[in-house]
Parts: sequence; structure tokens; C-alpha cells
Amino acid sequence: MAVFYVVQSKTYKEERAGGYVWSPKVARNGASIPGYTTMSQIRKGDTILNHCNGSIISVGIAATDCYDSSKPAAFTTGVSGGWSTDGYKVNVDYLDVNPIKINDHSKWITTHHKTGGVFNVNGAVSQGKYMNHLQDEYAIYLLTALKKKQTDAKVLGVIDDALNSVIEDKESEYNDFEREAINELVEKSASIVKPTWSGVREKQDTTTSSATGREKPVRNPNRAADALLKADFLCEYEPADRTFLRKNGKPYTEPHHLIPICKYREFPYSLDVLENMVSLCSHCHNLLHYGKFEDKIPILTKIYNDRKPALDVCGLTITLDQLLSYYK
Repeated sequence: MAVFYVVQSKTYKEERAGGYVWSPKVARNGASIPGYTTMSQIRKGDTILNHCNGSIISVGIAATDCYDSSKPAAFTTGVSGGWSTDGYKVNVDYLDVNPIKINDHSKWITTHHKTGGVFNVNGAVSQGKYMNHLQDEYAIYLLTALKKKQTDAKVLGVIDDALNSVIEDKESEYNDFEREAINELVEKSASIVKPTWSGVREKQDTTTSSATGREKPVRNPNRAADALLKADFLCEYEPADRTFLRKNGKPYTEPHHLIPICKYREFPYSLDVLENMVSLCSHCHNLLHYGKFEDKIPILTKIYNDRKPALDVCGLTITLDQLLSYYK
């Protein structure tokens, strides 16, 4: 499940009444606009925070995946009159909330500013934005702030579901059951032939979270074990890093998705492929999850440079700056 932030100061009334969000596919001059193309990432069940006149005034739940749609009849005059008729649309179930003013939270947003997002360096909404995929830290903060103002049980349930889903994605790559399965596979790996790059471009497998009822990506323990075996059970950032030995005599390392698997909606193919999985010692793995950003940069830069050609073959094209942004 993803959390989006839509700026509707000029169109909220029409979109709220119609039960949708809509944008043209391109700007008037034909240029691609991130705030429009982000619409294509929305899937049924995603949460949308609706911004109007400086406040988050409602929460939407996507009732459909994004689909192609001509400009709604309500958008024929005023600022929307000159927009292209070819657009993106998502049907949305809107829930009114006790609003929060973004200005009241500008200090926190400024302190935690992230480039390329919906908010500028002053903590205000950037002009010209429409639909934005909220980074995890922003989503957790804003959902928590919004939750504190609510009293309606249904609204609180929707916010809790969104929070639980984001936190689930952010804090844990593998659950206890998955880790146990990986360890069992690794313990039996002494006689297994070392795997090679898959070179596959396949659809990301998904399932439904028992905690939130939302879609989430599936991780294959066999591929995680293969990633460790392919690296000879060494840390791919620093092979000389200290590790302890497993029962089968192999060094203990942990699997990690270089492009976080929770970002699967942003890529056309599965992130759960060998090319995107690395073997790390416990220190480096935990540093990437919980350490200071500046300490993560050397690890991510080395592994990115090592893996970029293999990622490209799998259709997982990404820049170093984009990768780094996922770890801020």
C-alpha cells in the first residue's frame, strides 16, 4: 500500500463531488509533469491525503487502479479549461476529516526536507504539484499528526491501516517466518551449485497483508538464500568484515534488496530478483536500515556501481540519486 498527497486547491470541489482524482497526462506544452505521471502509480486500496487551501481536509481511498480517462465534464472552464483532454483518473472514496494546517507543521517539514517531494525547503507545498508519492518519513509524520485530530472511528481506522502499512514496509524487509525459511535454506546450501544472474523481467508477485488488508509485495526466500550463496556468504560492501559461522561452517550474512521492495510500484518489473539482492554483514545491513544517511552513502554507491549493469538487464533502471533518496 502506498500513501499519496494530492494538491487540489483549484479542483477539490469538483473532484470531491465526483468521487475521483483526475489529471491530464502532459502539460499544455506537451511536457511530462511528475505530478501527473505519478497518477499512474496509484492502485486500488492506496491512501490519498487531500490538500486544499493550505490544509489536509480529507482522506481518500483509491477505489480503482489508475486508468486512462478523458477530461471530466466539470473541467471545461477556468484554469482547467485549457488542459489536454487525454488524462489519468482514479475513483476515490473520500472521508472528511478534522483538518490539519500544513503551516502548523512547517518547522518539522523544513527540518526533514527531502528534495523532489511535494514540500519546498520552507515547509510549504511546492507550486505546480498535483499528485505526489509521499516518502515514508513524511507519510508517517502526517498520518500521525492527522490521527491526533480525529474522533470518528472509521476515519481513525483508515489512518491506522495506512500507518501500519507504511511502518511495515519501512521497518522490516523479512518477517520472522521468512527469516527462518532463509536460514533453513542456507544451512542446506553446502552442496548447492552457485547461482548465476537470472536476467529475467517478470511481474512483481503480491499478496494481501493480514494486518492491513492491503496489497504488498511477495519476497521469495529461495532467492534470498541464492543471493547469499552467490556472494560466497561474504559482505558485498566489505568482504573482510567480521562475521560468525553458521552451523554449516559458512559465514553469517543477511539478504537485502538494494532497491527497497516497498518501491515496487515505481518499477515495471519485479524487485525480488537476484540482481537486486545483496549479501551484507549484520553491521552493514542494520546501518542501511537504521543508520545516519551520510554513513549509508559509501555502501550504496559501491553496490550500485557493482550492480547497475545487471539491474539494467532486468529492466530495473535507476540512477544513484534516486537510489539514495530511498534511504534518506
